[in-house]
Amino acid sequence: MIIKKIVFIVCSALTLITVSTAFANNFVNNNHIDNMNRNLSSSTTFSSNSSGYQRGQVSLNAANLSQPHILKIETSATQLNGKIIVNGKVVKDINSKKTEIDLSRYLSVGEHKVEISANYAPTMSPIKVELNAPNNNVTQQTSGNGRLNYQLDVFVR
Repeated sequence: MIIKKIVFIVCSALTLITVSTAFANNFVNNNHIDNMNRNLSSSTTFSSNSSGYQRGQVSLNAANLSQPHILKIETSATQLNGKIIVNGKVVKDINSKKTEIDLSRYLSVGEHKVEISANYAPTMSPIKVELNAPNNNVTQQTSGNGRLNYQLDVFVR
Protein backbone atom coordinates (compact mmCIF):
# COMPACT_ATOMS: atom_id res chain seq x y z
CA MET A 1 0.00 0.00 0.00
CA ILE A 2 2.80 2.42 0.88
CA ILE A 3 4.63 1.52 -2.32
CA LYS A 4 1.50 2.31 -4.35
CA LYS A 5 1.25 5.73 -2.65
CA ILE A 6 4.93 6.45 -3.33
CA VAL A 7 4.58 5.40 -6.98
CA PHE A 8 1.44 7.54 -7.25
CA ILE A 9 3.20 10.60 -5.78
CA VAL A 10 6.27 10.13 -8.01
CA CYS A 11 4.09 9.71 -11.13
CA SER A 12 2.02 12.76 -10.18
CA ALA A 13 5.16 14.82 -9.65
CA LEU A 14 6.62 13.69 -12.98
CA THR A 15 3.36 14.47 -14.75
CA LEU A 16 3.26 17.94 -13.18
CA ILE A 17 6.89 18.58 -14.18
CA THR A 18 6.25 17.38 -17.74
CA VAL A 19 3.11 19.52 -18.16
CA SER A 20 4.88 22.56 -16.65
CA THR A 21 7.87 22.08 -18.94
CA ALA A 22 5.64 21.73 -22.01
CA PHE A 23 3.72 24.86 -21.06
CA ALA A 24 6.94 26.82 -20.47
CA ASN A 25 8.43 25.66 -23.79
CA ASN A 26 5.25 26.62 -25.63
CA PHE A 27 5.31 30.07 -24.00
CA VAL A 28 9.00 30.60 -24.88
CA ASN A 29 8.49 29.38 -28.47
CA ASN A 30 5.47 31.62 -28.97
CA ASN A 31 7.39 34.64 -27.68
CA HIS A 32 10.28 33.71 -29.98
CA ILE A 33 7.89 33.49 -32.94
CA ASP A 34 6.30 36.84 -31.98
CA ASN A 35 9.76 38.44 -31.82
CA MET A 36 10.68 36.93 -35.18
CA ASN A 37 7.44 38.20 -36.73
CA ARG A 38 8.28 41.70 -35.60
CA ASN A 39 11.37 41.48 -37.80
CA LEU A 40 9.71 39.88 -40.80
CA SER A 41 7.41 41.06 -43.54
CA SER A 42 3.84 40.14 -42.98
CA SER A 43 1.62 39.84 -46.02
CA THR A 44 1.25 39.94 -49.77
CA THR A 45 -1.95 40.10 -51.81
CA PHE A 46 -2.72 40.49 -55.49
CA SER A 47 -5.66 41.44 -57.65
CA SER A 48 -6.16 42.02 -61.36
CA ASN A 49 -8.93 42.79 -63.79
CA SER A 50 -9.70 42.15 -67.44
CA SER A 51 -8.04 45.40 -68.60
CA GLY A 52 -4.64 44.10 -67.50
CA TYR A 53 -4.38 46.36 -64.44
CA GLN A 54 -2.78 44.52 -61.55
CA ARG A 55 -2.42 45.52 -57.96
CA GLY A 56 -0.56 44.02 -55.04
CA GLN A 57 0.10 44.80 -51.41
CA VAL A 58 3.06 44.00 -49.21
CA SER A 59 3.93 44.82 -45.61
CA LEU A 60 7.58 45.38 -44.74
CA ASN A 61 9.48 45.97 -41.54
CA ALA A 62 11.16 49.36 -41.15
CA ALA A 63 14.08 47.70 -39.35
CA ASN A 64 15.09 46.13 -42.68
CA LEU A 65 15.12 49.33 -44.77
CA SER A 66 18.91 49.57 -44.59
CA GLN A 67 19.04 46.38 -46.67
CA PRO A 68 18.30 46.20 -50.42
CA HIS A 69 14.67 45.98 -51.58
CA ILE A 70 15.19 45.11 -55.25
CA LEU A 71 12.34 45.57 -57.71
CA LYS A 72 12.94 43.59 -60.93
CA ILE A 73 11.02 43.65 -64.17
CA GLU A 74 11.88 40.95 -66.73
CA THR A 75 10.42 39.79 -70.02
CA SER A 76 11.28 37.70 -73.05
CA ALA A 77 9.71 40.44 -75.21
CA THR A 78 11.92 42.17 -77.75
CA GLN A 79 10.68 45.59 -76.61
CA LEU A 80 9.88 46.90 -73.13
CA ASN A 81 9.50 50.63 -72.51
CA GLY A 82 7.98 52.43 -69.57
CA LYS A 83 8.61 53.88 -66.15
CA ILE A 84 8.69 53.09 -62.45
CA ILE A 85 6.97 55.64 -60.23
CA VAL A 86 7.24 55.77 -56.42
CA ASN A 87 4.82 58.05 -54.58
CA GLY A 88 4.07 59.99 -57.78
CA LYS A 89 7.71 60.54 -58.80
CA VAL A 90 9.38 58.80 -61.75
CA VAL A 91 12.40 57.03 -60.28
CA LYS A 92 13.48 54.92 -63.25
CA ASP A 93 12.85 54.63 -66.97
CA ILE A 94 12.42 51.13 -68.37
CA ASN A 95 14.26 50.65 -71.67
CA SER A 96 15.38 47.03 -71.69
CA LYS A 97 14.16 43.45 -71.21
CA LYS A 98 15.45 43.48 -67.62
CA THR A 99 15.31 46.41 -65.23
CA GLU A 100 16.25 46.55 -61.54
CA ILE A 101 16.02 49.25 -58.91
CA ASP A 102 16.66 49.30 -55.16
CA LEU A 103 13.54 50.80 -53.59
CA SER A 104 15.06 51.13 -50.09
CA ARG A 105 15.92 54.80 -50.42
CA TYR A 106 12.34 55.63 -51.46
CA LEU A 107 10.74 53.82 -48.51
CA SER A 108 10.16 54.93 -44.93
CA VAL A 109 7.60 54.15 -42.23
CA GLY A 110 4.14 54.62 -43.73
CA GLU A 111 2.29 53.83 -46.94
CA HIS A 112 3.91 54.01 -50.38
CA LYS A 113 2.65 53.48 -53.91
CA VAL A 114 4.96 51.85 -56.46
CA GLU A 115 3.59 51.96 -60.01
CA ILE A 116 4.95 50.32 -63.12
CA SER A 117 3.60 51.43 -66.47
CA ALA A 118 5.10 49.90 -69.61
CA ASN A 119 4.44 48.67 -73.13
CA TYR A 120 5.95 45.47 -74.45
CA ALA A 121 6.02 43.55 -77.72
CA PRO A 122 5.24 40.99 -78.89
CA THR A 123 2.08 41.20 -76.81
CA MET A 124 1.96 37.51 -75.88
CA SER A 125 5.37 37.69 -74.18
CA PRO A 126 5.36 36.93 -70.45
CA ILE A 127 6.45 39.74 -68.17
CA LYS A 128 7.44 39.26 -64.53
CA VAL A 129 7.53 41.82 -61.72
CA GLU A 130 9.42 40.76 -58.61
CA LEU A 131 10.25 42.45 -55.31
CA ASN A 132 13.10 40.84 -53.39
CA ALA A 133 13.17 42.26 -49.87
CA PRO A 134 14.57 40.89 -46.63
CA ASN A 135 12.36 37.98 -45.55
CA ASN A 136 9.93 38.62 -48.39
CA ASN A 137 9.85 37.87 -52.11
CA VAL A 138 6.84 38.95 -54.14
CA THR A 139 6.37 37.81 -57.75
CA GLN A 140 3.62 38.63 -60.25
CA GLN A 141 3.59 37.47 -63.87
CA THR A 142 1.34 38.45 -66.75
CA SER A 143 1.13 38.38 -70.55
CA GLY A 144 -1.34 39.01 -73.29
CA ASN A 145 -2.12 42.61 -74.13
CA GLY A 146 1.24 44.38 -74.56
CA ARG A 147 0.62 46.72 -71.65
CA LEU A 148 1.82 46.42 -68.05
CA ASN A 149 -0.08 48.46 -65.46
CA TYR A 150 0.96 47.33 -62.01
CA GLN A 151 0.61 49.01 -58.65
CA LEU A 152 2.26 47.73 -55.49
CA ASP A 153 1.01 49.24 -52.25
CA VAL A 154 3.85 49.03 -49.74
CA PHE A 155 3.17 49.35 -46.03
CA VAL A 156 6.28 49.89 -43.93
CA ARG A 157 5.84 49.40 -40.19
